Amino acid sequence: MIKTEFGTFDGDRWESISQICFKQNFREEGYQEVKATPGDYGIEGFTRTGKVFQCYCPDESYSSSELYEKHRDKITKDLTKLKTYEKQLQKFLGDARINKWYFVTPTYGKNDIIAHCTSKRDEVKSWGLSIIDNDNFEVIFEDISFLHPHLSLALDATNQKVNLSPTEEISEGEKLKWKGKKINLVENAQRKHQSRFDKNAPNVEERVDDLTEKTIASFLGGNILLRLWQTEYPTEYEKFLSIVSLVENEVIEKCMFPVQNKNDLYYSFRSLVETKLNIAFPKLEQEMIINLTNQVLADWILRCPINFE
Repeated sequence: MIKTEFGTFDGDRWESISQICFKQNFREEGYQEVKATPGDYGIEGFTRTGKVFQCYCPDESYSSSELYEKHRDKITKDLTKLKTYEKQLQKFLGDARINKWYFVTPTYGKNDIIAHCTSKRDEVKSWGLSIIDNDNFEVIFEDISFLHPHLSLALDATNQKVNLSPTEEISEGEKLKWKGKKINLVENAQRKHQSRFDKNAPNVEERVDDLTEKTIASFLGGNILLRLWQTEYPTEYEKFLSIVSLVENEVIEKCMFPVQNKNDLYYSFRSLVETKLNIAFPKLEQEMIINLTNQVLADWILRCPINFE
């Protein structure tokens, strides 16, 4: 299984989603799927304009170097099949000649793979195959972004749960730069987290700092997630904003009344948000639901919707 910013994939899921996107993206070029049975000819499909596609998803997560090796070996093996199955492929292609051979995989390992593709391009051209357009032939490496703009449609059609995981990361410096500074939003968080503790609890100041740091990290990371969601699934994103706004009004009202245990109230808000999101977005992976919940609670802590009396 490979985790990407658009979800987790295994070989079967990746092939199904890729095929849907190929058919949508290259419909006008006469895209034709090639089934793996009764024989594997090293391609998943082709167009009448000379484009050939092979998709590949590793069985597990690898280091960058290991992933590069997997990609390199797979490209080498599948390109060799062009020579092995030249006659069979010629029957599929008809008058078309292959000018672009695409290798489509969820994510890169190392940029060295591009150099390998160039080397293999020259090697394939040296074979003098009847099915290759030697003047224009290229071996092209593509990641998941190649499947746009129909990726969300394919995920929905295959009942693949969405779990966006932004590649952009929050640095430690970004998360910790609030320390020692007077920032209203941070002071809000510290005050509210302080009120969650019993007055006799030990090490409260240290725990409040830890909770504040987690709140800021959830807020910053959650905002990156929301920007990606807005770009890829704008309708779902707008629905999310609407739901959160309605729940926020409920939270504000509940905070108007004093309670004995503010920590219990906080976790009731967390449970409320998570439940609402699970009901509204059944196609989101639980990990993404939790990350969205963390963002909402962090936003409410930093601002004033959660304002313990």
